Amino acid sequence: MSDSSTFLPVPAAYDRWAGSYDNDENPMVFAARRAMAGLAAAAAGLDVVEFGCGTGQNLSLLRRHGARSLRGCDLSAGMLAQARARDPALQLWRQDMAQPLPLADATADLALFSLSLEHVAALAPPLAEARRLLRPGGRLAVLEIHPYLTLGGIGAHFRDATGEVRMPSFPHGFADYLNTFAALDLRLLRCREWRPRDLGDGLPPKVLKRGPDFPLLVEFALTRE
Repeated sequence: MSDSSTFLPVPAAYDRWAGSYDNDENPMVFAARRAMAGLAAAAAGLDVVEFGCGTGQNLSLLRRHGARSLRGCDLSAGMLAQARARDPALQLWRQDMAQPLPLADATADLALFSLSLEHVAALAPPLAEARRLLRPGGRLAVLEIHPYLTLGGIGAHFRDATGEVRMPSFPHGFADYLNTFAALDLRLLRCREWRPRDLGDGLPPKVLKRGPDFPLLVEFALTRE
């Protein structure tokens, strides 16, 4: 395997990653997959929209737990192709998640961001769009790389036969999230930091690279004011 490094725009990088994404031992992808279990357990009867839905893995998980409708957007045609192959019933759009989705106001019970907000410089536009789509009492779930890591220069990347592939990534601190939530009248219900020891058994070595107690992900649960 080459040691070369390639930097690509976000859609092109995920197009290249799409075929192996679900089987990659990337620690953040693995951790997010495990952390989604709690959201899935409460999905029955919900209308869900995911921003940056990727291969549709999260949406399919929520469907298996009884979600009523499942919609998502992503900029990568390759990732969306994987999502459509996984579950043709998903309603999917290829577009920038900061732009208005072709959905009416107040049509979702759950709006989800998972490992996607690191790719936007400004948090407010996609979160405002998510808020628009939420019904009164609806929930917004944010699951992202922990600020301890992003502020230290860690962002989405992967390796393939050509070497390491990186893409644009924007670090967001806790204050960035909290101030944006407040400005959009999104009420924080819960904040959880996911450590390797919280993820169960059978962890790949990469997940334990920084030890069992170093947080990998942060999860915010929010609702409309």
